[in-house]
Amino acid sequence: MRTYSPLDFQLKADNTSFREGTGISNLDGRLWDEVGVATARFFGDEALVRTRVGIESRYLIALSEVNVVRKMSRKEKEILLNLHKKIDSRTYRKLRKIEAEVRHDVITMTLIMKELLRDSKRLSDITDHGWVHWGLSSDDIDNLAHSILIKNYLDEVYLPQAAKTLTEIVSLAQKTKDVVIPGKTHLQTAIPTILGKEIALFGIRLGEIFIKIKNLKLKGKLTGAVGNLAAHRSASPNINWRAFSKKFVSGLGLEPNLFTTQTEPKAKLIELFQLIQNANSVLIDMSQDMRIYIGFDWLKQEVKSTEFGSSAMPQKVNPIDFENSHGNALMSNWILEGLVRQLPVSWLQRDLVDKTILRNLGLPFGYSLISLISAVKGLSRVIPNQEKIKSDLEADWSLLSEAFQINLRALGLGSGYDKLKELSRGKKLDRDTIKNWIIDLDTTAEIKNRLLDISFENYTGYAKENNLDMIKQIKKMVRILIVATK
Repeated sequence: MRTYSPLDFQLKADNTSFREGTGISNLDGRLWDEVGVATARFFGDEALVRTRVGIESRYLIALSEVNVVRKMSRKEKEILLNLHKKIDSRTYRKLRKIEAEVRHDVITMTLIMKELLRDSKRLSDITDHGWVHWGLSSDDIDNLAHSILIKNYLDEVYLPQAAKTLTEIVSLAQKTKDVVIPGKTHLQTAIPTILGKEIALFGIRLGEIFIKIKNLKLKGKLTGAVGNLAAHRSASPNINWRAFSKKFVSGLGLEPNLFTTQTEPKAKLIELFQLIQNANSVLIDMSQDMRIYIGFDWLKQEVKSTEFGSSAMPQKVNPIDFENSHGNALMSNWILEGLVRQLPVSWLQRDLVDKTILRNLGLPFGYSLISLISAVKGLSRVIPNQEKIKSDLEADWSLLSEAFQINLRALGLGSGYDKLKELSRGKKLDRDTIKNWIIDLDTTAEIKNRLLDISFENYTGYAKENNLDMIKQIKKMVRILIVATK
């Protein structure tokens, strides 16, 4: 056999510009158009710089309103409120060149901001006086910026997609509201249940998490170098800086936290990550169950002539959307697990380990978004295979073993369980076997008729009612999520 060398399949360095085919993750590569853009708008570095400038500008206005900085005209405030919009791709490239020399991202941002203010002419004296970033630490700005961007992402991207996922679950739960399937515990024959109810359960679980995410208010801090507002109090002791901090942070839509070191402790951020983890885990659970139902042939997938399921086996229609949902939820959870472990930890009043970690915040949110989108695709392409389900029900009447033994015991025959165990354990029973067993029982005709009346369709308890109630609740959750994102 010939040896092939060299195997230099990699791209040439001079042909490796950033584009869809060169991104090293799904988010900035293959799925850039579908998911990456939506995530990068909030978690890319350019978005972070814009947000920093926006916060610093509003901080200057707040200082003016308490007479630390001179009074500003309406036009000057308008310039500051829109200053972040001047951070475009060209300005950002310039900023990165400066940062290569300065080696401090927030200082670089202030240099660009000062330049923009000088260009406005009206506010050059503010810059010359040194009011930009006055009394602040880097994390005073960064913690607020991250929380604002996360909040905006949840409202504009994540929760709307969450609502779409719940809507698709409702649709399938409604289509299967009367479909009786063999229930499985430990993947073994159990008792009948309703397919719609099993699907709606995922909607309830996810919906409860999404509502918690919607209601969670992230914290923010503006407390100075080690959390005591020492610089502010020293320079202007006549101002209640704690009240100033609370008012400013609240004005950004965040819950103010005065009890910090240089860093905000991130308890609410960790709580959010754990909620996203929980949602991802439910998506994993749903993806697994849906693939099992497809594997049992209880759910049929839409077949499109233009698609391929295998490079070797032409008959395949793989549940790729559910597999994608599963895989990306795992990716998100692996990263979130690390964030949850590390972000509450800091050496004394501050270190920068969290800084570089937080630059990757878009990854877990982006992967979770892919999982939601893929789940919607998968759910929209399946329908119940009633013929196969009915065939599997008829093939194993041991599904009704619990029904028979519980009724026998309720009617005074205490040995009912043992009788059914002897008949059914480890066996598949057909209709005739069960019928003959009932007829041969040493009991009254009334009891026998009662047992003969039990069927797969009437031994599902409150499954249908529970399904309908869950559908109503999920629809209500969807309405709440949609209102929240408008």
